[in-house]
Amino acid sequence: MDPKAQKQALEKARALEKAGQADAAVKLFRDAGALEDAARVLGATKGPRDAGRLLFESLRVLPAQVGQLDAAGKKRALMAAIFFGKAGENELAVQLFMGLGEQGRAVELLQRSGDQVGAARLASTKPGQYERGPLLAKPGVSAVGGKAISVISAQKLEEQGKHQAALDAYMQLRRPADAARVAETLGRGGDAAQLYADAGMPAEAAAAYLSAGDTGKALDNLTRVQREDPRYRTAAAQAVRLATNLGVLDFRLEHFLGAYIKSGPQDTTEFQVFDLLAKLYLAHGFPENAREALEKLVQKEPGFPGAHEQLAELNERLRPSAMVARQVLSDADLHKRTTHQKAALPDLGDLPGLPEPATMLRHDLAMVRKVTGPVQPAAHSPAQELIPEAELLIDEAPAAPGKIGEKFALGGIIAGRYRLDRKIGQGGMASVFRAWDLELEENVALKVFGVQLASEVLIARFKQELKMSRQLMHPNIIRLYDIGVHEGHRYISMELLVGKSLKEQMEKPIEFPAALDFLVQACSGLQAAHDAGVVHRDVKPDNFFVTDDGVLKVMDFGIAKQYAAPGVTVVGSIAGTPLYMSPEQIGNFSTVTHLTDLYALGICAYEMFTGSLPFTHDELVPLLMMHVNTPPEPPARRNPGIPPELDAAILRLLEKDPARRFQSCRELGQALSAIRGRYSA
Repeated sequence: MDPKAQKQALEKARALEKAGQADAAVKLFRDAGALEDAARVLGATKGPRDAGRLLFESLRVLPAQVGQLDAAGKKRALMAAIFFGKAGENELAVQLFMGLGEQGRAVELLQRSGDQVGAARLASTKPGQYERGPLLAKPGVSAVGGKAISVISAQKLEEQGKHQAALDAYMQLRRPADAARVAETLGRGGDAAQLYADAGMPAEAAAAYLSAGDTGKALDNLTRVQREDPRYRTAAAQAVRLATNLGVLDFRLEHFLGAYIKSGPQDTTEFQVFDLLAKLYLAHGFPENAREALEKLVQKEPGFPGAHEQLAELNERLRPSAMVARQVLSDADLHKRTTHQKAALPDLGDLPGLPEPATMLRHDLAMVRKVTGPVQPAAHSPAQELIPEAELLIDEAPAAPGKIGEKFALGGIIAGRYRLDRKIGQGGMASVFRAWDLELEENVALKVFGVQLASEVLIARFKQELKMSRQLMHPNIIRLYDIGVHEGHRYISMELLVGKSLKEQMEKPIEFPAALDFLVQACSGLQAAHDAGVVHRDVKPDNFFVTDDGVLKVMDFGIAKQYAAPGVTVVGSIAGTPLYMSPEQIGNFSTVTHLTDLYALGICAYEMFTGSLPFTHDELVPLLMMHVNTPPEPPARRNPGIPPELDAAILRLLEKDPARRFQSCRELGQALSAIRGRYSA
């Protein structure tokens, strides 16, 4: 069909659709090649199953192969998966989601359908493990060639050169490492690679995949080599070269390279690897990481060609600006605190009108030294003391109020895909809208950032939030879907939640067991992040969302860090929310561990159960000094109804020394669950 005829057919199909002649409209849409429109009409009339089948059958591939399609094919496969999910054909929907790398959507589908066990099992599946390959033996077979098998008989078959029989025997015995060795002998490199991966031998799997020419799976397996493995450095160097050739940089690779980068290059070969790594980071918009790699390189090899010049250029490029320092301090609203009141248990009561805790991104070495240095007798600042102007990690001030509204009016179509239905949230840096995804036909939340021409660092943080959050699949972590730009403003599409933030929940009485349950859920979500190597670094009630079903979701990983991995943090920076900052976050923000999140969670708990914060001050520097030096008043003194076990748990979370706190959110969650069980029985 020529373009003119196609256009006429589409116009006629839309007219037929409006007239209620669905079958005729579907036929015309199909004839014009507009299968997505045909599926949309089918889904609304015949049902989602027919719509899904139309889309999937047009692809002419197996579910596991949809990831190899072009962008248009992947889009069609994703729509098919969503339709199948709506139709209750979960198995096929999950296969398609997994084939597309949309593990989070697959997990959510199983959760919504009530299959919590299947969802948990799928969530724990690592990439590449969902499809285990063609060599898996069928269950129930216990013999090869009519004879019973054992390890000895399999070894004899191998020694006799009966490699196919030996391979079958090893597969029967579930000995993938032995089976992989035999598969290599048979020249079946792809099967050998998969078997090595199944055996938990990533270095061998990577080598086999390379021999088979599958560089993507080779890279994926290289990133699974443990740091304790003597082949770790070799694997890291090889991973950098492969990633450079493939032009890829993802969360798993960054986390894997953390220890490698931290130790710096060790020999001439690794000098070249660090140079490649810097270029890789730059190509993906992470200049801070590139600078870190170059700094390590020039420390070990000052004369490496071009390294000094490139490092000097990056230092100049990343030099922070102080343009919006006073705006951020104003946003923090640290000069407008109200008197804090106490609440009683079991109902926590109304919390006081606490200021909106704004997240700050500040770079000021002098302030860090002042806060964390020795405390002088007269160090408490008079009210007239000026806070030294801070240099910020963002170069541009937020867009003036109303400008976003003009470009993102309700009813408008964003990026040709999202229709804005309602504004549901507003923060210091971004607005959040309820939107309808026209392509996938589902409701989403659209987070639109007010900064129009973002700095390199802000762009890096923006990308980091998406990369990290897409990797974190857990019922207590919000799901992020996509990233884009519209009219100069960056946006993120994410899971649409209905409910209130924990901060809003705390404005009304919360029953004691419910408050503990919220904290336990927060522990569960944060533990999943920590297990993935991610520290949130901005834990506060505003970044927890409670749905109408009572499910708590951890949100906003915008300043999160992959611990033991390079980040986008400027040395000497302070980032986070002053009311909830840990001492180590103030003193050495770039090297904090997951224990900083536990401290902030302790502040949240203190606030929930006393109606007040442990540390408050009208000025920023004294407030930060209190986190570093001042012991908190026991929460039970402010609210005598707090059980002794909970009082002790909160104080333990607020220890200045991270080693004296709970050492994991898992441990804390277990302690809180025990308290909840004891006092809610």
